[in-house]
Amino acid sequence: MSRKIKSRSIAFRLAMAFIVTAILQSVLLASLMIAGGVLDQTRKNQYKIFAEKVNGRKDNLINEMNYVWTNFERDTEQITRYFDENGYDGAPDQADQVLEDLAPLILDALYHTKTTGAFFILPGEGENDDSLPALYFRNMNPDRNYRGEDNIYMHIGPWNVAEKQKVATTANWTLRLKLDDGNRAFYDKPYQAALKEGKSKWLGYWSTPFIVNPQDDEAVTYSVPLFGKDGRILGIFGVEISVDYMYRHLPALELQPQNAYGYIIGIRRGETEPLELAVTHGAMQKRMINQQEPLTLEPVNEENSIFRLKNHNSGRDIYACVNHMGMYYSNTPFANEEWYLIGLIDGPSMLQLPMQIADILNYSLIISLCLGVVIAVFMSRWFTKHSQLMEISGLPAGAFEIKNYSGRVLMTSQVPRLLGLSPEQERKFCKDKKKFLEYLDGLKPYESEKENLFLLEKDGRKWWLKISRKRTDSSIRGVIEDVTDDVLQTEALVVERDKDGLTGVKNRMAFQTMMEHTDLQEAITEKTAFVMCDLNDLKGVNDVYGHEEGDGYIIAAAEAIRRAFGNNELYRTGGDEFVAVVKGWEQNQIDQAIRSMETDMKEYSSHTTYHVAIAAGVAFCDLNQDVRIEGTLSRADADMYRNKKRMKSRER
Repeated sequence: MSRKIKSRSIAFRLAMAFIVTAILQSVLLASLMIAGGVLDQTRKNQYKIFAEKVNGRKDNLINEMNYVWTNFERDTEQITRYFDENGYDGAPDQADQVLEDLAPLILDALYHTKTTGAFFILPGEGENDDSLPALYFRNMNPDRNYRGEDNIYMHIGPWNVAEKQKVATTANWTLRLKLDDGNRAFYDKPYQAALKEGKSKWLGYWSTPFIVNPQDDEAVTYSVPLFGKDGRILGIFGVEISVDYMYRHLPALELQPQNAYGYIIGIRRGETEPLELAVTHGAMQKRMINQQEPLTLEPVNEENSIFRLKNHNSGRDIYACVNHMGMYYSNTPFANEEWYLIGLIDGPSMLQLPMQIADILNYSLIISLCLGVVIAVFMSRWFTKHSQLMEISGLPAGAFEIKNYSGRVLMTSQVPRLLGLSPEQERKFCKDKKKFLEYLDGLKPYESEKENLFLLEKDGRKWWLKISRKRTDSSIRGVIEDVTDDVLQTEALVVERDKDGLTGVKNRMAFQTMMEHTDLQEAITEKTAFVMCDLNDLKGVNDVYGHEEGDGYIIAAAEAIRRAFGNNELYRTGGDEFVAVVKGWEQNQIDQAIRSMETDMKEYSSHTTYHVAIAAGVAFCDLNQDVRIEGTLSRADADMYRNKKRMKSRER
């Protein structure tokens, strides 16, 4: 009898010991994860991922606005030249003839800027109905690569222009531009700035969405005043981007897979003014946000410009990432009108991963307690004195803790897997904290803006870890996260941002970044040379044979330059300009590469009905000639233009 009672007592004690141990282990695990900052760090990572998406999209949109939609300097020069050569004193009876003469130039600008509209407005006091002589063309499909009139319509202008240019008119066609309070800004703002500031190249104005004529779709415009040689204002020229077309460059589904709120654009008309809603798109945004109220934003994560949108009609928390677009330079007439691209996402979608981690921690605590009781009651006699640590499986994060008074390392089971440890290494590191810390200190840092990021390689596999450590008086606590997907996604966005879409080489933005980070003395040490390449008569090919043929010319030239200069970096810095940055080559090697390039282009010419060639200029970085790296580039550019003139002389 005594033995039976003793047996029951031992079982009871084992059961109680197991239950207490299970509770302590569960609490320890949850505490370790929370104290180690896993949830907080994961939440910050989600904020950062959201911010990187919005910032990348902002960069793409600004690049489109600055280098495609507003790339009309050649067109404004031609329009100005027309006035200087033909004269126009503002007489009403001359307006129609001027507009008829300028129509081909406006149409040409509409094609190559890939915008939905292009316009030119002659200044004046207007008639009794406050109207002005103007030309306004629209392109229903600006993404098409060839030039044709089937998608072109005249929205405003003399009827004889439409007949002569063989383009149709829109249903809202008017003879003259009728100004009212709703559409006046796109003309008045640059015109008044020109009257006040005089001749300047910083008077371009981006309008908020408006309707030119009744029943039109909303559009954003960029308009600039044009000046004659005498400083007289010749007119207002600009382009239109419809809101529908702009939002093709702002895909909502990249932020949230379903029920996406997407992007909006806000504007602040002064440092102390509230952020107003400027551009929205789609019924969901218009229904969710009050169009007449300023945006009310509560800071959530200022490091990544994340805010909580307060005034909305959604039943969920809405987070906003606010990115300054930098539309104007400081001290310019419209610098106080600051534009912001704002990405919107609901709370459950952005914080899905932290919420999952929290749920798993809660479930693991509850499940471990329940299992502890059940197993203690029914299987306590078969349990040993040592319980196994309950852990979360399948998550890309692990935690470890090292007490100052102990030589051992307490780590979750994910740590060995994330670090790629062998079973032998795991056993050794768990017993010896010094060797474990030496192993962590020996990891290879990854060059990135992110801190505590490391690159690991094993058996041909690469992965990236973020290792955060927190040292206290009594211990070292750490969290290890697998951030491979984030790193690969960020690198893909950078590559896409810096790549020229037509040729595949690096673009002007990448070239400017390279120039900003290049030191002249270092470039001289590396024996760096700039090779400027310019495509001869690209405009002629475009005008006579079409832009599709011109694109083929550009692509062939890029391939020829790339083959000639091998692994050296190649950038497309303009429509017909390329720059090769050559390191470690001698002059004779570069000369041979240029000859190889010329041979390739002669071969290409043999299969076309027109002559193509590339003019090249070379300059080596030289401290005796250059104060800055831009000086080398200028010398290469000058050498290229000398060679271009010689080539044209030989052709004549």
